[in-house]
Amino acid sequence: MLNTRYFSHYNQKYGKKEERNDNAEAISKIEDHLGELKSKMNMMMISKGKSPEMLEELFDKMKKEGNEEYERFINDKTRYDSKQLIIEAYEEVLRDKRIKENITLNGQRFKEYEKNRPPQSNWYELKSGEFSKELYRNRMALKPNNSNSVYLQIL
Repeated sequence: MLNTRYFSHYNQKYGKKEERNDNAEAISKIEDHLGELKSKMNMMMISKGKSPEMLEELFDKMKKEGNEEYERFINDKTRYDSKQLIIEAYEEVLRDKRIKENITLNGQRFKEYEKNRPPQSNWYELKSGEFSKELYRNRMALKPNNSNSVYLQIL
């Protein structure tokens, strides 16, 4: 028996998709951008006659202030009202339930309409299994006091 399933061991990555890590890509882009900004700032400091060491001190100071501001923002409990958040969450759940209920009701309404609708035109000429369904619809349409059409309008 010959093995006709040839598999090349030369290029293992050919045809395989590399897994993308969006977080790692975002971090690398941010780091590259920060590197570019630091180099531009360094050039500006040198052109103004200041030393690059001052730039590092400035970066450290800005980083410390940024971290403090971030911690202050995260730990601030007054920036939102917890009762309002709970109410909004419940309202969203109820809205979702209402939408699902509306979809279910419309499905039932469609089934009832198809069951009780008037027959199609020239239904008596049908030669298929649809004839018996249309005959039933015709009998429903002939109910006394036009009750079927009233039911369809209410539906």
